[in-house]
Amino acid sequence: MMIYAEGINEFVDRCNKVMPPDFYTLPIDQQRDMYFGLTKEFPYQMPSGVLVTDDTVSYEGRKLPIRVYRPKQRKGQGLLIYIRGGGFVVGSLETHNTVVAELCEKSGLVTIAPDFRMSPEHPFPAALEDCYGVLCGVVNDAQRLNIDANRIVIAGDSSGANMAVAVCMMSRDRGGPKLRGQALISPVLDFTRWRQGGVDAPLLTGGEMEYYTACYVPEAEQAKHPYVSALISGTFHDLPPAYIMGAEMDSLLVDSEEYARLLCEQGTPVKLVVEPGLVHSAVRARGLSPQVANAWERFCHHAALFAAEEGANYDN
Repeated sequence: MMIYAEGINEFVDRCNKVMPPDFYTLPIDQQRDMYFGLTKEFPYQMPSGVLVTDDTVSYEGRKLPIRVYRPKQRKGQGLLIYIRGGGFVVGSLETHNTVVAELCEKSGLVTIAPDFRMSPEHPFPAALEDCYGVLCGVVNDAQRLNIDANRIVIAGDSSGANMAVAVCMMSRDRGGPKLRGQALISPVLDFTRWRQGGVDAPLLTGGEMEYYTACYVPEAEQAKHPYVSALISGTFHDLPPAYIMGAEMDSLLVDSEEYARLLCEQGTPVKLVVEPGLVHSAVRARGLSPQVANAWERFCHHAALFAAEEGANYDN
């Protein structure tokens, strides 16, 4: 029998009050308003040691919007790129603003949040190409941004972690920038199993996942694409070292476990940490649950390690 970690039961109840489990049946604008409402239900102060500016980078003739977070106490020239979750459908720079700012402060590294086109208005591969374009644009603009293009770490949560993994694969396949690491929170890496619904879990129902899947990959065959469902048709050679934060009560835990196994088979350094008693999207509970706060501290620490001069070196 699985038992919630301290504060998680309250977190689940309050999330369900703001966003009932059937929220995805409502109009898109209402869904997005409800998701933004989580920032009011769980308010966090912006860290005082972070400067935030909105900017753009260019790639293949397009200007791509980004938000840049700069720590007042900087620890090296490395860069973190954090791709937000939200099922490709809900979320914005604002819904993850304090999370990315905290990652910046705790890591001591410049951190960039890409903005990207969203589904269902812009299905696959629009959001993913935007994120890959931001990576390439940042590298091209490294001098202006005052970062080391050879010390870039990509990170993300849930659908954002899906795109982080896909960007790693795209960069390898296209001869793009070489990444120093990938730091992932509950990545979803197999959409084929969600086309007809699936297992319900706290804060992530099978119906919700079926809906997100239909929005992002409206054609069934797209769900098998290696940059959508890496576990189905992806290849795992020459990928950067990984730190993966999984949650015991998350239906996506199996994705984290399988991805870690496949990376290990290739000899890629990987550290998978399954956080006991936690649910999907638990980082928002860092003010309620000491265990989430601790897991978040460790995540930020390990993301920063990748960008350090010596890098992180996990045993397989």
